[in-house]
Amino acid sequence: MEKKMKRTTVGLCLTIAGILSLAACANGDTTAEELSAEPATGTTIAGDGYTYVVPEGWTVPGDTGFDLDSVAMDSEATGNFASNVNVLLSPGGKLTADEVEEAAIPELESVGATDVTVHDRLTIAGSESAHLSAQLAQQGVEYVSEQYYLSDEDQTYVVTFSFAGDTAVEDRRSVAESVLVTWEWAE
Repeated sequence: MEKKMKRTTVGLCLTIAGILSLAACANGDTTAEELSAEPATGTTIAGDGYTYVVPEGWTVPGDTGFDLDSVAMDSEATGNFASNVNVLLSPGGKLTADEVEEAAIPELESVGATDVTVHDRLTIAGSESAHLSAQLAQQGVEYVSEQYYLSDEDQTYVVTFSFAGDTAVEDRRSVAESVLVTWEWAE
């Protein structure tokens, strides 16, 4: 049962991640704040051209059945949902924050997302990143995502954090930012 629950929770957040990788909405603010947070101290995850560190107690699940560049999840589920992070490479290559923010609300709402919000941009590992959040529900499970778009020279990486629907904004951002401050581009 635990394996099925983990696969389901990872699957739920990943189903929307592909759509989110192409979406967002302009807020008119083009200044990006530098990210500053206490870094996560768990396992280092390596992907195609980058590494990041997840919180203590987070693990890499087995086969998720999805084409992800990287994924990690909290080994302690909150109710019927395990907090997680996944990274997808944008199928459009490198995207600017403006391009990302141009399509979000209608794209996300078309898949049933509610409370879609575009937040102030952040600078993460030298990359100006769009940041958005949305409430989602699939198969009766409600969750919320915090999504960031980091770019290197020729690729945008869609970094999606998913949490149980009742997770406080401050707690979601604390976890996400603790991971994002550890992001490093591979040499």
